[in-house]
Amino acid sequence: MKIGIVNDIHNNLIALEAVLNKIENECDTIICSGDIIGIGPYPEETEQKVMQIENLIAVKGNHEKYLIEGLPNDFPNEERMDIDEMYHHKWEHSKLSDSSITFLNKLPYIKTLETDGKKIAVMHYALDMKNNYVKCGCTPTPNYLDKIFYNVNADIIIYGHEHNKNICCSNKTYINVGSLGCPGRDKNIARYGILELTNNNINIYAKEIKYNSKAVVDKINELNYPASNEIKTFFYGIN
Repeated sequence: MKIGIVNDIHNNLIALEAVLNKIENECDTIICSGDIIGIGPYPEETEQKVMQIENLIAVKGNHEKYLIEGLPNDFPNEERMDIDEMYHHKWEHSKLSDSSITFLNKLPYIKTLETDGKKIAVMHYALDMKNNYVKCGCTPTPNYLDKIFYNVNADIIIYGHEHNKNICCSNKTYINVGSLGCPGRDKNIARYGILELTNNNINIYAKEIKYNSKAVVDKINELNYPASNEIKTFFYGIN
């Protein structure tokens, strides 16, 4: 079984197309651990592209949660969301078609599958008792991951949310291949992964591919949507 993994696409159509050109024809299935939307300049185009992926397994992330369950109503709030960020989400949500919203609404928060003798759980990040995402650190340790994913019955947990790559093992194998759509300081790198399961062996390959990130930043500048300057700085490494 050969599985392609993409995390945190974040409306970056150009990065997604670059990755799909590499993996779509060579993988049995493609897993997306949430945050298809948010941040980038191509909300509807990216979502429509994701909906066309054959043999896709996808779950909601916190950005889909904002769309489906609503944004905070006050300041400060548990999401630490400021007014500019809230306006950004409202702008993005207004660009999504009914078919895109319906697709995102139907995604689960966690999806499990079993293949080659391994049970795999796919989720954006650990959820607390109120179904809110646990606050994350930049590079959590295996012990910390064991603690927050304690109630997830799986051999392999594929997750995202933290945009940095983190692959480690303890009682379980944790796979976060890093954000596909938010390159940060790497500027023009899209991250993805390949998981191969054969004869009870687990092989994980974290990969990167260059893409035209300048075109993405140019589109952000053209649209000049809410919080775009902060987005360029924090998520695209543009000072």
